[in-house]
Amino acid sequence: MKIIKCSNALAIAMLIAPVAFAQSSGNFSASATAATCSIGAGGVLGGGTGTTIFSSQISTSSGSGVTLKITPSLVTGLFTDTKINTSLPSASADVGIQVCVTVDGSGAGVLPKSCVIYDERFQQISSQLFSQIAACNTVVCTTSADCTSAGLVGATCINPTGLTGGGTCVVPTATACTTTADCATGQTCINPGGTTLGGICNQVAGVANNLCNFDLILSTLSAHSFDFVIPVSHGKAHTVTAEWSVVGAGASNGNASVASCVGPGMLTVTQMKVFNNSGALLSF
Repeated sequence: MKIIKCSNALAIAMLIAPVAFAQSSGNFSASATAATCSIGAGGVLGGGTGTTIFSSQISTSSGSGVTLKITPSLVTGLFTDTKINTSLPSASADVGIQVCVTVDGSGAGVLPKSCVIYDERFQQISSQLFSQIAACNTVVCTTSADCTSAGLVGATCINPTGLTGGGTCVVPTATACTTTADCATGQTCINPGGTTLGGICNQVAGVANNLCNFDLILSTLSAHSFDFVIPVSHGKAHTVTAEWSVVGAGASNGNASVASCVGPGMLTVTQMKVFNNSGALLSF
């Protein structure tokens, strides 16, 4: 009798075990790329993958409460370069990487949402400093030939000391003067004889000196992952995709530039079992 009872208990346990296993069984699928982003000389990004869509298929069980956990993991690279000078006081750049997940071609039902930003950067430089620095807006000279070379029409070099770079390019006006006090702001009185109203007011000639500039370059590599979940119908195969794309406003002008890259990257999909009393798909 003891042997019969033990045999019956073992048989019952063997019958129950497969049912419990079927209710909690899972499945796994993945796709990946080994292409790798890198930061080179001058902060320039290199490498990475040109593939923007990672796709993976997964078959689901026939039980109820079947849910997919989708995790796209990417290394993202961002590059921004903004430069200002005397003629361009502001520059900005904006670039980022967005990842969108779909199941069977649709993002409906994906929690918390089907698209998220993995990485984004806004960079801006603004300054009025150059307008306050005379050397950035005035052409110095040794002879009048230096003024002509700088593109100043009708300008002559006033260089009392005769030193190299010791003069200033000026353009004569029609205003007579005795001293510079008789002239408008930004003008100087040239009066070799020193007589009353014996001189002429000369406008100091200036052009933007692009050697006065400020350049900011930032390059970063970061690893990111994000978990998406979605309940799915049971007993069929599903196609899961994760697509990355470049977002952001780009460069605001010719003195700013942006770039990005992705890699390595992997998309993993895991079939999960959600029980009614677990509250596993709460959304706030």
